Amino acid sequence: MFDDTSLLVYTLFYMIVSACFVLRTTEFVSNGITVENLLEIVIDKEYHNVILHHIKRTSYSIIVHSCLPLVYLLGTLLINNNEKAFVSVYFYELIFLALLPIIGSLSVVSKWKSNNWANHPLSIILSRYNPVDWTIVAKNISTEYQCLQKLTLSYGTINRTVVTQNWIISIKLYMVYVSKKSESSFLVFSSDIHNSTPDGTPDSIQFINIQVIPIRSRIKWFFVRIRSEDFKTLEEHIGHPIQIADNVKLQRSRTERFIEVFRDQVSQNPIYKDYSSAELAEDVCAGCLVNPPDVKLTKCCEDSNDVPNCTSCQCRPMWCVDCMAKWYESRQPQNDTTIWLSSKCTCPLCRQMFCILDVCPLENSDLAKTN
Repeated sequence: MFDDTSLLVYTLFYMIVSACFVLRTTEFVSNGITVENLLEIVIDKEYHNVILHHIKRTSYSIIVHSCLPLVYLLGTLLINNNEKAFVSVYFYELIFLALLPIIGSLSVVSKWKSNNWANHPLSIILSRYNPVDWTIVAKNISTEYQCLQKLTLSYGTINRTVVTQNWIISIKLYMVYVSKKSESSFLVFSSDIHNSTPDGTPDSIQFINIQVIPIRSRIKWFFVRIRSEDFKTLEEHIGHPIQIADNVKLQRSRTERFIEVFRDQVSQNPIYKDYSSAELAEDVCAGCLVNPPDVKLTKCCEDSNDVPNCTSCQCRPMWCVDCMAKWYESRQPQNDTTIWLSSKCTCPLCRQMFCILDVCPLENSDLAKTN
């Protein structure tokens, strides 16, 4: 009934499925085909106890992944009927080889699990901060992890970087690194640029690798990988500047590049004189709450028969040009940046239609001075 072709198909299919399972592809993760979901009975929920969750996740991942060769060989018993096939001739030898990684992983994990997981690499890192009881540090980190103010940056479905109030956590497939923010230095040591983004939008994206160097002794350095556009956000959550190596040049994000083009166009538009920047000196932008309002939406473009026409906005100036640019960008189709400047948007408050030609700088504003 079965022949060599079926064994070949089974082998290719098993390799693809195993690779997707180990590498945690988006399709497998979205359908819950992960170690932590399959073993949710023994693995704590991440939100409730992030440290214990990842201690068990990394441990059981090593065991489960080491069993994949053995599962493959057992599957050939159902698929292969050719006694001359390689897996049939050397079946018992292959079984012995497949058992070796399982035995090795079980011995390693059993050592980690002894003394209430005190020998796990993550527990050893935490013990550097409290040699008496590492679980106290683990509880503090778990408490901070439950706060909504934490920052989470993902690189694919395997690696994540989490920044809480006092800690930075680098989550990887088989290991989790932890360091206290106030006792660490940060260095951007390399970068790489890709021509397409993970979601398929036609734009280049830069990834940067940041080395986290704990000051406390006997804690190994590690690195995190993030998008360059998340650099400022990460720096803000860390609370002190991140050094950048001389050979690394950060690429500006798409939003930053668009803001620059938006500002250049707005500076060329007619100046709005019914309000001046002096009259709004005590006001702040409704978006960033930092900069003073410096633009007003008023109809300056010509009507067209092909698209909905713009209308005048009666709202008081409440936005700075940068926040207006961000709002304008957020209302555009993200997969086609070529039509942004010729597209339209609605006022954040009254929803009146406007285009980029209708964004006018206020009189005496810094933006108007470049007009």
